[in-house]
Amino acid sequence: MIRDLILKNRSYRRFYENEPVAEATLRGLVDLARLSPSAANRQPLKYMLSSTPERNALIFPHLHWAGY
Repeated sequence: MIRDLILKNRSYRRFYENEPVAEATLRGLVDLARLSPSAANRQPLKYMLSSTPERNALIFPHLHWAGY
C-alpha cells in the first residue's frame, strides 16, 4: 500500500508511532528512495535504518534541521 502511494508521487503524512514497521518494509522504502532524483543527480545520500527507541533517541536530537 505505501509502496503504491510513493510510486504515484503522493505524500503520506499520517502514521501511528506505536505500530512498528517491518524491516522488509523499511528496506523496500529505502530502495524506492534511492531511485528518486537527487540534486544535480549526485546521489550524495546514505541511508541508515533505525527502529529501536534507544537508537532513535540518539538520532533524533540531530534532526532539528528537518523540523523534529
